[in-house]
Amino acid sequence: MKIELTPKRLKLARVVIALIAVSLGGYVVYAASTLTIQNSGSVTVSTTTNILASLGQTSTTTCSSTTGPYSDTGLAITTWSVPVGGSQSMYACIWNNGGTSHTLVITGSGFPTGVVFTSSVSGPVAAGAYVLVTFTLTASSTATAAPFSGATIAIS
Repeated sequence: MKIELTPKRLKLARVVIALIAVSLGGYVVYAASTLTIQNSGSVTVSTTTNILASLGQTSTTTCSSTTGPYSDTGLAITTWSVPVGGSQSMYACIWNNGGTSHTLVITGSGFPTGVVFTSSVSGPVAAGAYVLVTFTLTASSTATAAPFSGATIAIS
């Protein structure tokens, strides 16, 4: 059987190829805008400050002794999924288990290029008091969409 490429069939083949190219281009644009940065990291709490943390809270949590368990060891965040060009926040309750007021210092390190960590801390935490803090990751539009690990959030 011989296949002849008539002008009509050639035009149809060009249209099909163009439609496939447009579809693939649309898929690439869609994927680039919806990829997320999956990550895991540890949260370290200084053991010399009488500060304890409880992760996995919501933005509306009223921190208290019942929002625990509170700990200063073995804390990790494994659920962040930050869209490229966007941000995501996580929340933690902090408990000053000491006898004096303490000003929190919260820092982040080990994040990839294009990903910025910020945290909200509202002044000193009184002795015996609880406070809700926010950890936010913001990924620029040029951040590489890929899993990463080894990031650390330090609370002191």
